[in-house]
Amino acid sequence: MVQEVAGSNPVGHPPYLGEQLKYKIKNTSDFEKELDLKVDNKDLEEYKDEAIKRISKNLKIKGFRPGKIPPNIVTREVGEDAINEEAIELFLPEKLFSILKDEEINPATRPVIKKIEKKEKNFEIDVLITLWPKLSKLPKLEQEVEVESIKPTEEELDDQIDRVRTQFAEVSKVERPVQSGDYALVNISAKKNNNDLKDFNFQDYLYEVGSNTLTAQLDSKLEAVSPGAIVKFNENLPQLGEENVEVTVLVKEVREKILPDLTDEWVSETTEFDDIKNLKEELEKNIEMIKKRQVASQYQAELTNKLIEEAKIDLPEQLVIAEMDSILQNFINELAQNNIKLEDYFQVTGLTEETLREDLNKQATRNLTMVVILDKVIEDLDIKLEDEDNAVIDEHMKSHDNEDDVENTTHRLNLEAESLRNKAMIHVLKSGSSIDKNGEKVYLQDVYNQDTDTREEE
Repeated sequence: MVQEVAGSNPVGHPPYLGEQLKYKIKNTSDFEKELDLKVDNKDLEEYKDEAIKRISKNLKIKGFRPGKIPPNIVTREVGEDAINEEAIELFLPEKLFSILKDEEINPATRPVIKKIEKKEKNFEIDVLITLWPKLSKLPKLEQEVEVESIKPTEEELDDQIDRVRTQFAEVSKVERPVQSGDYALVNISAKKNNNDLKDFNFQDYLYEVGSNTLTAQLDSKLEAVSPGAIVKFNENLPQLGEENVEVTVLVKEVREKILPDLTDEWVSETTEFDDIKNLKEELEKNIEMIKKRQVASQYQAELTNKLIEEAKIDLPEQLVIAEMDSILQNFINELAQNNIKLEDYFQVTGLTEETLREDLNKQATRNLTMVVILDKVIEDLDIKLEDEDNAVIDEHMKSHDNEDDVENTTHRLNLEAESLRNKAMIHVLKSGSSIDKNGEKVYLQDVYNQDTDTREEE
């Protein structure tokens, strides 16, 4: 099927490319359309000066500063074709936005220029438009997922009680070797190539053995060591960016941690609870809520896996590539925040570009498949944004607003789509059921409610 609009636009559509606009929209596959445009030379004239300025900023010519190169020299260096292509890049976005809006086409990714061909009086431009795939039928949402039990174990409860007691613990000097849980009064120093590392020097430092801080080997090196002993070992100190450092530890004293006896009287005097029973009840609630949030993540991941496997959606290549690029860029930004380069990451982890690319492809496919499923949920249930949802988006847009109307509109549409999909995801999670290994249903509704409340607050 080929749609062609020649001359002026259809009745009721405002002209957006001039009186000589011609374009065709072809369905090239289930996921793609091709937009063939004819752009008159005169429509590009007003964009050529800006195109030359842009090119000039990245052009290096002896005797000229970037961005200050005369237009005739830029033209001579890069040629008319390069300038025309840059002018088209400037000219197209707003026009494409108008065409897609009037034709009611919602692209899944940024349209891609596939070909630019210069004719005598115009340019013929082929633009690839990738569409979101659609499901004809939802996979079964009423899935049963087995999850871990959220009931606190005796060991977990005892550990939490000991944490409370530790806050009020006393220490007593003992004449015996170090045990895990003791405090060791130590002097710690480090050398690299016989030079002292001043940033790793601790005097009269009370170190909790078993806390696994400072260095990777320190705890194991201190255990069973008697007061007065000197321990030396080689260690890597990533916090200082140093490797194979000689660490020296003088153990001056060993102090035993003495926990208070757990009695109703002690609980009543030192905590906000009346007795041991009330303390345990509160700790059980806290443990259960923590485990419940962990189980909620497990449930969502497993339920998502089942839906994705059942849906079996074919995704357009351009859409997967765009999602892979987005995931990779976010990952690179996270590495940069920790002052890690991608090549260093490969070296440390032993991964390769190929394995990373495979992982990105899996993540992108998973993410996109779930988006398609959620969009089908939105369509079937006719999910709409509420006033409070729009209010949150309005508030966000105040900080994002700029002079580019196309970018503003696109950003808002993305926020609206994300909000709708969040609502759809809550429906999906409620439709399934989480059962622990004992066959008991695990109630997760309060976790979803908390997540919703948090998003609204943000």
